Amino acid sequence: MDKEEKKNEIVSYFEEAAKKKKEKVAKDLVELTHVETQKQQPSPETLNLAKTLKDQIITHDSFQQLSNDEMTIIESIQKKRMFLSRIAIIANQSRIPMGNEPYKKAELEEILGSLIAKGYVESEIVGENRVYYLTERGKYRIQ
Repeated sequence: MDKEEKKNEIVSYFEEAAKKKKEKVAKDLVELTHVETQKQQPSPETLNLAKTLKDQIITHDSFQQLSNDEMTIIESIQKKRMFLSRIAIIANQSRIPMGNEPYKKAELEEILGSLIAKGYVESEIVGENRVYYLTERGKYRIQ
């Protein structure tokens, strides 16, 4: 009888499994429909704001195109106001160990003139000498 009970148990297990296969699952019960989607259009205020920000970034970035020499000179101006000779000493300290030729006075004046034109540096005459100092844009650039 023991074998008969096991046989009945196995048969009932298979019958139950067959019933479950016939039952509908959730995906059979749900009917999917197609939904139309549309792109969200930005408002005119958003477009104007984006255009204004883009214009500001373009004007700001147009001044960001600096050569390595210009960056070296900007980073050499450490104090509020510096003489050309002091800027030359600081700038050349990094060039000479790397095997580069030190800046000459004319080169430095040309690079500083370019930086003044781009709005990074300003200069004044103090006594008989000219001093150079960073503008707000120059300070922002080296941060």
